[in-house]
Amino acid sequence: MLTKKLMVAGWVVLLLCGVASGAVAADEAKPRAPWHSGNYWGLGAQVSPPRNDFADKYSTGYGLQGMFNYPLIPLLEVSASVGWNHFPQEADGAGIDIWETSLGARFALGAFFMSGEMGYFSKVDEWSYMPGLGLRYDHWEFSLRVKAVGSNSWSGLRVGYYF
Repeated sequence: MLTKKLMVAGWVVLLLCGVASGAVAADEAKPRAPWHSGNYWGLGAQVSPPRNDFADKYSTGYGLQGMFNYPLIPLLEVSASVGWNHFPQEADGAGIDIWETSLGARFALGAFFMSGEMGYFSKVDEWSYMPGLGLRYDHWEFSLRVKAVGSNSWSGLRVGYYF
């Protein structure tokens, strides 16, 4: 029950962020921030090699994510994502589906960024800190994100496109 409430809370946060970004985008009197492309919503695909004990049970996973990125001030941005990951099981191939919700901040220096997000992961029922590194060129993002805490951990290589 708690996991469903947390997932709903994650969706509500993303929805509110979307409403806020829509209101900002609708205000044409304000110029776009010169350090940000102005594209806040995106979709991403991720390949996720498992690590530690998780690698003993599951093989490399894949997933899809909805992404949100909003500039606060130069060099600092808010980032959030909601996503689905599938990890095939080594032995019988049944696998596991994990939903994630995360929210954090990015330190952006030109196209390069470093991020830190806190996220919740269903099925494995874990909270985790997720550090990341990446490059963002206008609409495209290429990043490495690591689910760093807990016995069920993996690295995610994500390619995303912002609309």
